[in-house]
Amino acid sequence: MTKFRTHLTRDVIRLGLATSSVLAMLATPAFAQTPQDPQGAADADSDVIVVTAQMRSQNLQDIPLAITAMSGELMEARSQTRLSDITAQAPNVLLQQNPAGSGNSMRAFIRGVGQSDQSPSVEPGVGIYVDDVYFGTVTASAFDLVDLDRVEVLRGPQGTLAGMNSEGGAIKLYSRKPEGKGGYVEASVGNLGRRDFKASADFTVVPDAVYARVTGVTRNRDGHVKLYNYACLNPTDPDVVSGKIPKLISSGDCRSGELGNQRMYAVRGFLRIAPQGSPLEINLIGDYTKDTSNTQASVLIASAESATKGAATGYVNRSGISIPYQGVAYDDRFVTYGQYRRAGAVLNDPFASYANFYDPGVTYQATGPGGGTAVPVGASNGPYIAANASQVEGWGVSGTIDYEISPQLALKSITGYRKYDTLSGNDNDNSPVVFIQSTDWFSHKQFSQEVRLSGNLADNKVHFTVGGIYYDAATRPLSRIHTPFSGFGPPDKPSFSFLNDDTADVKVKAGFANAGWDVTDALTLEGGIRVTNERKDYTFGRLNPDGRGDYLPLSNPSNPLTGFTGTFKATITDYRAVASYKLAQDTMVYAQFATGHKGGGIAPRPYDYRQIRPFGAEKLQSYEAGFKTDLLDRKLRLNGSAFYMKYKGYQGIPTTCVGLDNQPLPANAGGVPGLCGQYLNLADADVKGFELETTIRPVEGMTIDGSLSLVDFKFGKPNFATNDVREGSKRPGIGEWKWSIGAQYKAQLGDLGSLTPRFDISYMPKYCGNFACDPNVKVDSFTLVNARLTYRTLDEDWQVSLEATNLFDKLYYVNKFANAFYTTGQPGRPREVAVTLRRNF
Repeated sequence: MTKFRTHLTRDVIRLGLATSSVLAMLATPAFAQTPQDPQGAADADSDVIVVTAQMRSQNLQDIPLAITAMSGELMEARSQTRLSDITAQAPNVLLQQNPAGSGNSMRAFIRGVGQSDQSPSVEPGVGIYVDDVYFGTVTASAFDLVDLDRVEVLRGPQGTLAGMNSEGGAIKLYSRKPEGKGGYVEASVGNLGRRDFKASADFTVVPDAVYARVTGVTRNRDGHVKLYNYACLNPTDPDVVSGKIPKLISSGDCRSGELGNQRMYAVRGFLRIAPQGSPLEINLIGDYTKDTSNTQASVLIASAESATKGAATGYVNRSGISIPYQGVAYDDRFVTYGQYRRAGAVLNDPFASYANFYDPGVTYQATGPGGGTAVPVGASNGPYIAANASQVEGWGVSGTIDYEISPQLALKSITGYRKYDTLSGNDNDNSPVVFIQSTDWFSHKQFSQEVRLSGNLADNKVHFTVGGIYYDAATRPLSRIHTPFSGFGPPDKPSFSFLNDDTADVKVKAGFANAGWDVTDALTLEGGIRVTNERKDYTFGRLNPDGRGDYLPLSNPSNPLTGFTGTFKATITDYRAVASYKLAQDTMVYAQFATGHKGGGIAPRPYDYRQIRPFGAEKLQSYEAGFKTDLLDRKLRLNGSAFYMKYKGYQGIPTTCVGLDNQPLPANAGGVPGLCGQYLNLADADVKGFELETTIRPVEGMTIDGSLSLVDFKFGKPNFATNDVREGSKRPGIGEWKWSIGAQYKAQLGDLGSLTPRFDISYMPKYCGNFACDPNVKVDSFTLVNARLTYRTLDEDWQVSLEATNLFDKLYYVNKFANAFYTTGQPGRPREVAVTLRRNF
């Protein structure tokens, strides 16, 4: 195996250069919705954000970029605590916790482009940055919103402006900077066991020179899916009476645990060195997070008895597949709610599961190579317990240096190091049948160095930035794969249980440049270029469950998988060109062309060495036009954009693997349908849509904000004869129409202080969970309402808030997962009510 390591290399010294002057502006929120004052201040100038990052003052409404920005105060007013919560108000943005089985990871999509697979072999399609430092995996990316100044969502390809290449867009989190004084203490108590506590202190270390801020948070909530022992609730079931279904609990309420809870704490320290009158500013940040939560919420919607009902491939009842090795059918008696729940079933609860994370010992040791039932087996592997966990322990440090070389030239350096370890597990079939379970450990380390040089020329009419980034990451995904229904041995003695122990090393070197020319006071032309050189080495390990020796059905002399290293390397150039024109003082229009890509890699889950092959980069050509306007004495802001994108080489997993000749592999050479871990560039696609955002301040104290968006994603002709992508089909997991509206009013109560009610309504679209859009895996649209009532004293030292999320207790599914054997769903959290008390200092 490749040695797990982080490369701290001298290459960073040779990078020299920097981001674009245009991106330097993005240190402050921009385009579609600038940060709003959650207390409803109606000052006409409150939406004017002036920046000087290009050595000139400029209103962000003048910048031709599609960005949604939210201040920390606004996210608090919306009762948002996790990064995924901002999905509700960000147009054409989807951030969701992945289903059980995908570890502690997040699906992230912008304009239909993104990634959900947690494998380090597959790049995120949406770049996530913490204080301008790139975070390189979707695993552990569902950040808690702790003491943030703002979050920015950049839509469309990013890369010629700064940082790493991001094909679909970027999400940037910025910590609140120390100011030398102040702080707060905050506590929240609510139903479902909510117990949150936050505190922050801001102080001066050296007057007029050095400032510090320390913040801590802990969050605790009960899981909303309850685990029940099937045998305890159904003691007369023949399979319980015979002992084939283990009776792990025999009394009480038969509950064995929960899914979807939260148990975490985090601390962050921020040191700002900014001597008064000095051209130098240094910002140093360190953070630590420990999350000990259980596996995300998951329930069984259809068992192997009903999973294929209505499917395009035809109905097949596969419930008997588990009878040979456990003597128990995997059927609909384990469904606790919905159309496949059996009449008279004990439970009728959408928030219940019979998952037990336990195998009494149905798998056997593989003693030789082979395929299917020909695999020779030996002694039993014994009992196995999968982890009920979605845990992360991680820390990171970063340093940003800003130096003004002259009034027309500035240098920025961004250095970051981050490390995390995760533990996750699942009983993905949500039943006492031993069907599919796993325990997963991820270890990840990364180092990045970015440098930007920005300046102004020609009497401040030309603005430029050049820069570069070096990124070096090493990841070790280690998993106990436990899937007896997959076979590999006699039907009554399956051996499909092994350790998947891989390593992935990624190195990226990139340079970028951007320049803008103010042709007239109204017309500005900009252009940018980026060259990215990337190398990925992926080394495979397939070991016996105890870690000793190769797992012979997958790695043996004729199928030498363990120790095999696949390599992907490429150099790709991307471009950006934009023209903007001010029709009036508060109205600007723009048109932009930009390209982006998501790097290729090595398929991470081969079941046969003949399935190992690299896959190419996804590439995107984006055409966009937009406008920004402030009307009615800046009481109305309306921003919009429309886009059309040519998507080349969509990366996806086929049902049947293909060989190097691009033809489906035969069944005896890695071509078993349903057992394919390849990634292929399955097809091209056309994507089009639009976004509208508005902020209205009709009277003093009142703020209304809203958004509306559409993304229309259609595939072209498939590149391979695998019957997965269908011409004209939608991308799975992506809906179309999405909207939100929010309103608040700060009522002044004289000497008593103020009272601010706020309501937020958001609509999430329906979508298909697979290419065929089978009925079991369709996710319905849903509308959620949140409400918050905040009282502040006159001096605003004290604050009390009453909040309700999912006010009308809507039952909805965040996502669903399906295959030919079962369908599961992740139900959203029910109504939650909490009271928060805050003391500001």
